Amino acid sequence: MIVPQDVSDRLLAECLNRPQAYKELQWLCDNVGGRTSGAESGNRAEEWGHRLFSTWGLQDVRYEEVPVTVWQRGSLEADVLEPASWRLTAVAHGNAPSCVDLTAEIVDVGHGEKADFERLIDAVKGKVALCDEGVAPGHRALHRTEKLKFAVEASAAGLMILSSASGGLPRTGVCYYGEAPIPGMGISQEDGERLLRLIRGGAKPKIRVSMRNSNSMGLGRTVLADIPGAELPDEVVLAGAHLDSWDISQGATDNGLGTAIVLEMAHALASLGRRPRRTLRFALWTAEEVGLCGSHAYVRYHADELDKLCGVLNFDMTGDPYGFWTPGRRSCHPMLSALADQLGGLGMKSDFEHKAGLHSDHQPFMLAGVPVVGLLAKLHGEGGHYYHSVGDTFEKISLPALCRAAAVAAHTMWAIADAPERPFARLSPEEIEKMIDDDDLRDALSAEQ
Repeated sequence: MIVPQDVSDRLLAECLNRPQAYKELQWLCDNVGGRTSGAESGNRAEEWGHRLFSTWGLQDVRYEEVPVTVWQRGSLEADVLEPASWRLTAVAHGNAPSCVDLTAEIVDVGHGEKADFERLIDAVKGKVALCDEGVAPGHRALHRTEKLKFAVEASAAGLMILSSASGGLPRTGVCYYGEAPIPGMGISQEDGERLLRLIRGGAKPKIRVSMRNSNSMGLGRTVLADIPGAELPDEVVLAGAHLDSWDISQGATDNGLGTAIVLEMAHALASLGRRPRRTLRFALWTAEEVGLCGSHAYVRYHADELDKLCGVLNFDMTGDPYGFWTPGRRSCHPMLSALADQLGGLGMKSDFEHKAGLHSDHQPFMLAGVPVVGLLAKLHGEGGHYYHSVGDTFEKISLPALCRAAAVAAHTMWAIADAPERPFARLSPEEIEKMIDDDDLRDALSAEQ
């Protein structure tokens, strides 16, 4: 048994029978709502997290300040002028320009992949490019920052991405790291499909966009808390989730859910009355949505301590767990396999994935070679449908799935922290470069520059 029976019994009792974080998440969603790091809403959320860690008996509860660009949404009017006239259901992408007054033709660029823009290079210049959220079959999924980069390189005047979710749900999300050179917007699936039908019928729709946003500098705060190790306190296992969210909703699934999982883990592990060999550290990251600012800062601030990081667990829209993800490590670790067997009653299987991915707070650690151990999980119900839209509200959260994820994660964290020997080695620079190439991440990383 990887986790001793008495420890396992207590973790299961706390996470499954006496969960605390679900009701706290409800308070956050209903009383704070969307959380912008560096703004008042972000400050309130950070104080909420700090209070809970302190109340639940964790040690050295502290803030780690991070300079952030505070992008705040202003007004947006996006009107189709011809061949028919109507106002789009649209939201600006994060870091869209502060001031936009634009009238231009709309051009269909398919999925918005690099090849699409290259094929339409003459047609796109000076126009607003319209694409969907997908990619061609067999291609790597693209982040909106990549699609906007291709649009800028093609001299487009703007980019609109139609939502894959029906029901008038345009999606926001960061489109550029820093103020974008052209406007990016999410539009509803229904508006996007109407425009595509018009274009494919031979029309040349024209749009007028008036957009106002604001940018300022501020301070976000990552909230950190520890349970010191009993024998090797300088060695650390870190579990984190980003606390910030987009302003247009309550930020429940993204990422109140991940935040609640980390808080539930912290509460359960602090209640044990015994400590593993290594230190358990918990992080509520600031400013993930606008560029992974909190986790990037942690890796910079603690560069000389990274060799002591034995594992990083990240929770971002984490659903019902069924397996483990260890990016950059092609073989299944026997400890995780045995742990999956031990937790079979919670739905865990011997399912393992190793392909590396980006765009959440594991990324800075993974690219520094620090071992990352994630949960493979299914987000049941409507949570994924409402991603980055107005519908990401508290009632989309599944309490049973949250409890199971917290229980599995707490067991995993204990297993790594209490192992006689460190289960995972830090990747070398050569191994990191190989991972980037093997998993086709180089173009995606270039969009962040």
